[in-house]
Amino acid sequence: MRYLMLILLVIFLVAPVSADNQPGLKGWPAILQDYKDGLIDSDQKIELALTLLINPQNLPPRYQIDKPMRDATSMILDIMTVDGKIVPEIVNQHDLVLTRVNKQNQYNTPEGHFRIHYDTSGTHVVYQATVDIDPADGVPDFVNRTAEYFERSWYYQSDTLGYDTPPFDGGNGGGTDLYDVYMHRYSGAYGVTWPESQTNQRPGRNNDMTSYIYVDPAYNGFGYPDRTLPMKVTSAHEFFHAVQFAYNASAGGWFMENCATWMEDMMWDDINDNYYYMSSFFNNPHKSIHTSNGGFEYGAFVWPTYLQERYGHELIKTIWEWTIYTNALNAVLAVLDEYASGIIDDYSTFATWNYLTGTRNDGEHYEEGSAYSSVRIMRTHTSYPTGDNTSWMQPELFGCNYVLFARAGNTGNLRITFDGGDSGEWIVPVVKSTGTNQHVFDFISLNNYDEGEILIPNFENYVGVAIIPCLVGGPSSNFDYSAELDTTTSIDEISGNLPDDFKLHGNYPNPFNGSTIISFEAPESYSGNAEVDIYDILGKRVNKVDVLIKGGQNHLLLDDWNNDNLVSGLYYYRLIVGDEILTGKMTYLK
Repeated sequence: MRYLMLILLVIFLVAPVSADNQPGLKGWPAILQDYKDGLIDSDQKIELALTLLINPQNLPPRYQIDKPMRDATSMILDIMTVDGKIVPEIVNQHDLVLTRVNKQNQYNTPEGHFRIHYDTSGTHVVYQATVDIDPADGVPDFVNRTAEYFERSWYYQSDTLGYDTPPFDGGNGGGTDLYDVYMHRYSGAYGVTWPESQTNQRPGRNNDMTSYIYVDPAYNGFGYPDRTLPMKVTSAHEFFHAVQFAYNASAGGWFMENCATWMEDMMWDDINDNYYYMSSFFNNPHKSIHTSNGGFEYGAFVWPTYLQERYGHELIKTIWEWTIYTNALNAVLAVLDEYASGIIDDYSTFATWNYLTGTRNDGEHYEEGSAYSSVRIMRTHTSYPTGDNTSWMQPELFGCNYVLFARAGNTGNLRITFDGGDSGEWIVPVVKSTGTNQHVFDFISLNNYDEGEILIPNFENYVGVAIIPCLVGGPSSNFDYSAELDTTTSIDEISGNLPDDFKLHGNYPNPFNGSTIISFEAPESYSGNAEVDIYDILGKRVNKVDVLIKGGQNHLLLDDWNNDNLVSGLYYYRLIVGDEILTGKMTYLK
């Protein structure tokens, strides 16, 4: 411990403050940020994390926390893992912290799944250790309740939803084939699930692990008038980590915490302890959905919530089954492509759902959307033209921004233009709000250069219009946009502003699976047939479509694209109208 204190003192004295270190960061998020910025090395990160867990008051001021962490599992996985594997040398080096503890008493649950370890005196004494009424069985009532909550977790998560049960630990902690829960106080956490040993109990799995759980024995100073509330959500959260370890202990901390926090709400819907994390997600929509920074991943419980409410529980379980063979991100991409709408459509739809929370909730999306935080709007405009603007919350891959064009008494037809960064691929949903919680949905059709525009006739009919630029391909990238009002043209006169020539806007979605829409404009005077030819990357024509087009905007639906003779990849399409030939490219994901 003396060596540890010396390291902490050195860090405090010599480490400069990160330029990127947000002033509000504390605890594990601050440690992660400093490690990312090169201000501390991996050994220092480990020492700081363990101190945060056991003696947070000994940390340098910028790492100290004013309230306990809800969960420390992802932190422990981070410091114990190198290249996706738990490293025994790290565990052995810190064996005083990273090993099981001995307790004064044990209680085996009647259902035969758990052994609860607890103390009735000393530093780690359980809450109301002398209260033994319900039932009067020689075991403190709070221990009985803890046992009941863990048994409920087993019943709901494994027996009801069908998740695999945690591997047995071979009798470690006593009790053959019993899962061990230690009621042990850490100053920095509600609970933590500790990965222990790899196991071959389920052949074919290379990274499933046995584990055990620590939960706080009393939740003193945690701010709950009813101490059973934090135990309920902690048991649900931590046991789901133990379940995750049965599939892949290194699947990815981001998705582990997404799902463990989601599971709290699935099991204990009325407690809503998960709401504590929401601001870390809704305030940072530009962050990638697979961000893990010690805060965002907990608030992103809305991601599995979206998947479950749109597709059902089974989809999430299927993702975990696929993590046996790959990491969580690859599993999500593959399962959404196979069983849902694909990550392109699902992320942009998810981003739209996240706009429809709080007062904007329309009752048709998140079940609890009215109680959720409002997503952060990058910029709100009330006067037009806006001039050219660029994003300042640069979206990461599978991140987005929200730009709101408020009516604010303006009238006329609002034209919004968008130009996505050339290094990325974009989808831009549009939400046109006719009332605070009444909305119409659209999108900006983009060409192959990720440029496009949308016209909102009679802007006075809306309280506001939001665009949601979503980065769905490529590295982190900015975008440009502008908006202007045409106050001299009425909706009835718009037909007079049709293009004098053909103009191709591209196809949406792109990439796509199943169907896509090719959007283009034709001169006002034109009405007739056109031919659309589809070619593969080798120049072989794979499809031909004859269509009737009209003056103005046209949207050609290529439906039922799934075909056993076609493979995933790049395809070209050619629109032939008389002497006019327009070409574009699209990506098919089978």
